[in-house]
Amino acid sequence: MKIAKLLRASAGFVLMAVILISAAGCKKSKTQPDSSNLLYGSWYETNLAAPIGRSIYFDSNNKFTTTIAQNGVNPSVSIYTGTYMVKNDSLRANITEEKVMQNNVLISTKAININLYDKGTYSISNNKLTIKYITYPADAPVSTEATFQRQLPD
Repeated sequence: MKIAKLLRASAGFVLMAVILISAAGCKKSKTQPDSSNLLYGSWYETNLAAPIGRSIYFDSNNKFTTTIAQNGVNPSVSIYTGTYMVKNDSLRANITEEKVMQNNVLISTKAININLYDKGTYSISNNKLTIKYITYPADAPVSTEATFQRQLPD
């Protein structure tokens, strides 16, 4: 009799411990998900007038490639590669290389060091990437916005 009571009490204790451990494991994480993984992939700019097209590709190794294509009599493509970093909604991108192609022929490659999105911030909603940054025309700094659509696989 005493052994049966002891076994029931032990089983109750084990069951209670399992429930408490399970409940503790279900706590919500207080850490935010890595927002940079939302950028991964290909994007194309939506508010450019033809014959210019611009796209950008962010990879998981904090590298990016942006391509500017100009169609017309002498079609050309400028390909810029570099690194990027995100922190919260801040986006810092630095171009380190420029390649220029004309009529599908590489005509130049050079190392450069250019900040792409000065004081840049970004947001993503419904596969739409909005980057806000500062440009510097001749007279004064200007708040600028670029809008990209995620390029989804076919």
